[in-house]
Amino acid sequence: MAKVMYSTQVGDMRGKVGGAVHSSGKFGSYIRRKVSPTQPRSNAQMNIRADFTAISKLWSSASMNTYRAAWIALAAGYPVKDIFGQSHPLTGLQLFLALNRGLHNIGAARLLIPPVSLNALFPGTLTLAKSGGPPITTLTVQPATYATATEATIIDATGGVSVGRASAGARFRQVHMVSGVIAAPIDIFANYVLKFGTPIIGRQIFVRCRYITIATGAQSLGSQAAITI
Repeated sequence: MAKVMYSTQVGDMRGKVGGAVHSSGKFGSYIRRKVSPTQPRSNAQMNIRADFTAISKLWSSASMNTYRAAWIALAAGYPVKDIFGQSHPLTGLQLFLALNRGLHNIGAARLLIPPVSLNALFPGTLTLAKSGGPPITTLTVQPATYATATEATIIDATGGVSVGRASAGARFRQVHMVSGVIAAPIDIFANYVLKFGTPIIGRQIFVRCRYITIATGAQSLGSQAAITI
């Protein structure tokens, strides 16, 4: 890995170029060798790919001819920010994919007609707590603001990592989903064990909470916290 300092002509660079990856960390910008990710072809991975393919085919089908222009117009009003903080509009297909992937995630039906607006409540600060043990017997998540009756709560977590790690990176995996109002701390322990096994004492777990609007598939930003077992 090589460190790099950019000039006034090129202030920053991210992503893959040839066999190198440009990125940025706590101590500045750096370049590392590109490493191809493994493809385990797990059931979860194959299901996600199949769903992307199905949604893309639906977008191109005759049943979308009436709605496609409205999706494109809706997407233009909801730009997203890239890694540099600059806003870019989504294409109609990108928004259609994003919302319908969210709906698939909570077991809801496909959305053909574009919604009037895209809103989802933000969970706010998460409070994580454990009890019992060792080993522990509960692991609860309490958002500052609970989901409404029209939203589903998605909770992602990581396996145990070093207590020195400052972020979860790409380690999050979905462990819990519930629809409607849950105005009490959510115990994810049983589902966590099914995904990762019994938490190891002395390791750190990152948890992320986000809400999905059941009618539209719109997702909130994710709120994160960490706890040491």
